[in-house]
Amino acid sequence: MTKNFNKIEEHSCGIESKLDLDNRDNIIISLLQKNPNVSQEEIAKKIKLSQPSVGARIKKLQQKGVINTINGINFKTVDLSLAKIDVTSTDTNAIVEEFKDCPFFINALITSGKHNLCLFFMATGLEQLEGIVNHHLRGNPKVKDVELNIVISTVKDFIMPLNIDPENSKQTNCKQECKTCIKSFDDQ
Repeated sequence: MTKNFNKIEEHSCGIESKLDLDNRDNIIISLLQKNPNVSQEEIAKKIKLSQPSVGARIKKLQQKGVINTINGINFKTVDLSLAKIDVTSTDTNAIVEEFKDCPFFINALITSGKHNLCLFFMATGLEQLEGIVNHHLRGNPKVKDVELNIVISTVKDFIMPLNIDPENSKQTNCKQECKTCIKSFDDQ
């Protein structure tokens, strides 16, 4: 075995068995994470397999959902504001549904704990993010608590797909009233 195979075995955390991965799969995943443009030929040389075998493994990993390609924005390298908004809601699905067509909305996580919903939004400025929170969340009867956090920086590349669809009439006709709603909730 090569040193790479031994390193992966030493650091195994049980994910491999749950996802039915072997050491070569782990190395393929690692190489693709480090360089998504690495060629199948380069991978084949490192793991001592033929290029068609590597291609078949990559296809299998994609079909399992183990590897994906995300086209999006890297918040580590762009000058946009990113907000992580933790919400306690009586109806998480209704809150998520409200934002599905919002061009500022990136993603949502339904969670356990004090807050049961984590929302991600991006905008060109903090005022827009504050407006979204004030207009859509504060005062919403389905929302019990809101905590707005602005992401200052990311440790690793943080790629998130943008929610921009020029064919979605709800987005293109959005009046974006929320972006101007920056008045403090306490002042209302």
